[in-house]
Amino acid sequence: MQRLIAVLLLLCVGVFAAESSFGSLSSVKASGPSSRSSIALTPASAEVAVDSSYILGPGDFLDVMLENSYLTVQVAPDGTIAIEECGVANIGGKTLAEAKELILDLAARRYKREFCYVQLAALKKFKVNAMGAVGQIGQHMVDPQTRLSYFIRQMGGTVTRANTEDVQVIRGKDTLHVNYSAMSIDGNFDDDIMLEQGDKIYVPYVGLGDNVAMIFPGYKTSVAYKEGRTLQEYFELAGGARLHSFGYKAACVREPGKAPRWISVTEMGSTVVSPNTEVEFSVQEMLVYVGGAVNFLGRYPYDPSWRVLDYVAAAGLNTISGSWSQIRIWRGTEPEAISVNVATDQVMPGDYIEIPKSHYESFKDFTLFLASLLTVLSSAFIIYVNYK
Repeated sequence: MQRLIAVLLLLCVGVFAAESSFGSLSSVKASGPSSRSSIALTPASAEVAVDSSYILGPGDFLDVMLENSYLTVQVAPDGTIAIEECGVANIGGKTLAEAKELILDLAARRYKREFCYVQLAALKKFKVNAMGAVGQIGQHMVDPQTRLSYFIRQMGGTVTRANTEDVQVIRGKDTLHVNYSAMSIDGNFDDDIMLEQGDKIYVPYVGLGDNVAMIFPGYKTSVAYKEGRTLQEYFELAGGARLHSFGYKAACVREPGKAPRWISVTEMGSTVVSPNTEVEFSVQEMLVYVGGAVNFLGRYPYDPSWRVLDYVAAAGLNTISGSWSQIRIWRGTEPEAISVNVATDQVMPGDYIEIPKSHYESFKDFTLFLASLLTVLSSAFIIYVNYK
């Protein structure tokens, strides 16, 4: 009895499953030869409108409406799409407008053309090859409608010796030269081109010669030399404006064959240097020492634009005893006296400015010393004679 009941239950289940299957098949036939793909498509975010001139290629998805049927097809690696009971259309490399006509002509073999429709469902991703002075060389997967600036950031940016003024985008037989520095510094968005499938990016290096080295605290880079370019422009090209502000006090300029000189950061916009110059930015509190015949001895903050005359004026020259003509600077780890022109010669950080007394004051001090010495000797002689 139990076996009979089990057999009857199995027969009921089989009949129910068969009815379900026939029902689903009939629904497919009623809806057409194919249904919409079950692939979950991520909506493509487009910066600009994708018009009929968009070039289709492998990876693009199209929504195709065939009377009452609705399906999604993907462009195959060979550039073709297939529609059941209609055939195959080669749309790779065609514009969206051209592809629509080819697909509608293909669908017209079985469906009424006026009841068919084609639209772009999702844009293709593609690979772009990056070489040269970039953080990550090689092939990179690129989202549709990616601009050059975003792609460069996506691959780790450029290295310290990159010539960002001549980023080359090789597109087929043409080469586009893009000034990435002008784009990122001046906001020249016209040069921020949209990448296309097949593009190759090359960022050249700055040559070992004819450059200007920029030395920041814990960071050093170089920029390609260009005649007439100011230090402010080199600073911006080196990315100094995007670095953390350490409160630079001054910059030491070391040009080949010349003595180092210091300039204030406000002078950078008018300072032009020669090739292979090093510019080092300092954040230390730099001092100049003033002593001698002045009213206020001590230390004074270093200012690259100041000369000896300015420091002496700040210290207050004692015009009665001091002498302009005898001012000297003591400089170096083993100080040596240097005669300077108080109005033109530059002062360096750590210098000691000595304002000696005038010859008259020195002679007066010497005579006072001799008089004091004679007084002591005479007093000693009188004491000695009285003691005897």
